This record gives sequence, C-alpha cells and structure tokens, in this order.
Amino acid sequence: MARQVRAVISPDLVPVVESVMAATGITTYSQLVCLLIKNFGNELTQRLKGEISTLAQQKPVDSNDA
Repeated sequence: MARQVRAVISPDLVPVVESVMAATGITTYSQLVCLLIKNFGNELTQRLKGEISTLAQQKPVDSNDA
C-alpha cells in the first residue's frame, strides 16, 4: 500500500499557490507539491545547504537581450 503524507500550506502562501495553479492548469495541491519536489527538490536541497548560490546560477544579460 502506498504511503501518504499530508502537508499544510500556510494561509499567506495560498494566493501564490492558487495563482501558480491557475497559470499552469495544475488542479490539486498534491499535484503541485509533487511536481515542485520532482523538478526542483535537488536544487532546493543544494541551495539550502549552501552548495550552490542564486548568484552563481544567474545568466548574464546579453546586449542583444536588453
């Protein structure tokens, strides 16, 4: 039997969550959380551990982009 885990979304984050869901077509909170963890979990872990920084990941602005 699959193990289920429940998460609570802070009330101040609900508008952000609902905005993401509306923009992406994601229909459930569970689906959103699963997709975020699957796609960004490793990067989040590395950032929280200080193994990579936000600045190191930013791409420089090319003169053609400006």
